Amino acid sequence: MKKFAKKLSAITAMMLAVVMFVTACGNGAGGDSNLAQGVTDDEILIGNVFVVSGPFAFVGIPIVESIRAVIERQNAHGGVAGRQINLISHDDGGDPTQGHLLIERLLEEDRVFAMVGLSGAQAPMSLDYMLDFGVPIVNITGGLGLLYSEYNPGGRMFNVQPSNRIDGPILLARALATQVYGPNRDQYLPDDARIGVMLNATDAGFELAESIETLAREIGVYDRLMIEFVTADIYFTVIQQMMTSGVEVLINGTMDGMGIVAAMYDAGWYIPVFSVYGQSTVTSFSPVTYHPQRPLFATIWAEDTSPEALAMLADMRDTFNYLPHIPAHEADGFIDNGFARAGYMMGMVLVEGLRRFDELDLELTWENFVVAMESDIFDLGGFPNFGFADGRRMGVEDLALWEYWVYPNGEVGFGVIDDFMSVDEILAPWRARTGN
Repeated sequence: MKKFAKKLSAITAMMLAVVMFVTACGNGAGGDSNLAQGVTDDEILIGNVFVVSGPFAFVGIPIVESIRAVIERQNAHGGVAGRQINLISHDDGGDPTQGHLLIERLLEEDRVFAMVGLSGAQAPMSLDYMLDFGVPIVNITGGLGLLYSEYNPGGRMFNVQPSNRIDGPILLARALATQVYGPNRDQYLPDDARIGVMLNATDAGFELAESIETLAREIGVYDRLMIEFVTADIYFTVIQQMMTSGVEVLINGTMDGMGIVAAMYDAGWYIPVFSVYGQSTVTSFSPVTYHPQRPLFATIWAEDTSPEALAMLADMRDTFNYLPHIPAHEADGFIDNGFARAGYMMGMVLVEGLRRFDELDLELTWENFVVAMESDIFDLGGFPNFGFADGRRMGVEDLALWEYWVYPNGEVGFGVIDDFMSVDEILAPWRARTGN
């Protein structure tokens, strides 16, 4: 087992539910697809709508600044396809209605060539409109299944972040196949042990439940599941019921690892906990409620400790040299900010997609954006490679395993403890051992 450990200082949540959009090349709905909207001889217009004011500005500001930093560096190095990139950014204030109007303005009045960055609240209200308009979308989101497709030839929605329907089965696979049980934490989960699952009654929770149940039926462990939809006020009650039922591992499908572990602490319940990728951050847990016999794990789709990841972070820091209004100390802080990293990734995917037009000698059309995006994998360092060939629009499908722990001196540690793997790869040793 490969282990990359890290002290408390350099990672923040990167997996929060944020919906970002990168669009590329084309025309308004119903127009000639060969007309490149937002493209002139010397510039490409890019639109952005995000929340950069109000209580959620802490999310939007680092995202937008990181996107801008990547774009400005690319402009300083000659732009793309012989053109400079012009980012038009609007603040939606966290209001979905206002955001939708701004998106309409960008697409229909400003006629931007692409969009990069869309507040998470915008997806339900604006997604259908954007798809009907015809604009390609590269998406980093909270994983809602309606945004993903296993086979959609010509589809213009390109997801990057993992789907909930990927995360759920990987959580179950990790719970079954990871040797972290017993007094020495070196045993597998007993073959008859019950598996607890706690979820919120949300779209994400329902998708996680369905995907976990599907895999459980396939591998013959469905009758061992105990799935409960919870709110904070019933954590303790549900935990007591699971204890009575003999649950020996908990899959936490909520975003409240802190609260659930605190309730386990109050109940004196010591079993491993496997949480969704949005909880692979040090702020998701507390050293006060930690216990080594209650090990805390989460899936993770990005790491920052391998040589490749460190090179990515150094590259990200370099982009801020092209934003003179960002002081050096503030730029240094963005490197440890998960939202800023998401913005960096968004900008890098946008720029890479545009670069491919030159490499493939393509005209700037939306149809050719699909060709460019499907032409090769994306390898950004710190993330598993992902691609969109043959109409697959699933984004990242291999997740690593992350752990949170506390040293005897009270210092917090955390890090990636096992590599990026698919469900089948994780389960292969378990299948060999159990015959399932």
